[in-house]
Amino acid sequence: MSLYVPQPLSSIAVVILNWNLADETAACVESFLAGDRLPDQIIVVDNGSEDDSVATLRTRFGDRITLIESGRNLGFAGGNNLGIQRGLSGGSDWVFLANNDTVVASDCLSRLLEVGAAVPALRLLGPLILYHAEPTRIWSLGDRSVGNTLLTRSMLRDAPAPPDLPALLPVDYLTACGLLVHRSVFAKIGLLDEAFFMYAEDADFCRRAHDAGFRLACVTRARMWHKVSRSTGIHHPLARSWRTANQIRFYRRHSHGGERMLLWLFTAARLALMSLRDLLHGRIGLLGPTWRAWAEGWFDGD
Repeated sequence: MSLYVPQPLSSIAVVILNWNLADETAACVESFLAGDRLPDQIIVVDNGSEDDSVATLRTRFGDRITLIESGRNLGFAGGNNLGIQRGLSGGSDWVFLANNDTVVASDCLSRLLEVGAAVPALRLLGPLILYHAEPTRIWSLGDRSVGNTLLTRSMLRDAPAPPDLPALLPVDYLTACGLLVHRSVFAKIGLLDEAFFMYAEDADFCRRAHDAGFRLACVTRARMWHKVSRSTGIHHPLARSWRTANQIRFYRRHSHGGERMLLWLFTAARLALMSLRDLLHGRIGLLGPTWRAWAEGWFDGD
């Protein structure tokens, strides 16, 4: 049964962040241009690339995209915020954030907008995101909170996509790898927080939206594929540092009292186990960055 209820046609801006990966970005743009619901705006933010990305994208797409040059690397939050602001100023009702290493199904946007029109209470929606290399295996369909804590559990992460998934799956967190947000959310809670240079900015945004009364859900019949390895970045010192510090910064920002102390103990114990695995696998160079990031997350001011 269709979820569609006739509504005035909503306008949508797609925001894609590029940094030195013009070919990946071009493939992402092409997938949106091949869809059955063309975006009203496709905004590509070049986040201070040091290669020929800007010239390549401008030559390939011309006025089919709006190309913004940030001039320097503003991080994931800062770069996307430039695109979000352009989309909102251009009158779009919805903004869809897409990682540049993704491609979407031809009906991805139409299915998301169909649900947005039919269920006005849902103002943040995500597609079912699958591995590009394993097109039926789930990379993300959202996370749910563990009880009333800030801890989360991923829904069916790395599992084959079941044929009987519900069409609409309520969740507490969605990833900005593919995230549709109504302009009313930005009006109420603001943009992505640029204190999170990379990682955890989407968790913070979803938490703020939830606390402001907005509901989130995954539209499982809207599909996106992510070109990522299951192990990408987890053993790179800089990626480990950003992930660790920003996840803890998220915990510190949204926890209070006894919960904060429990999260302090939880993160210390988790990093101790991670450090033990690093030692066993000869990754000694990760120990310093990991623990410095832990201390930065808990004790450094925002």
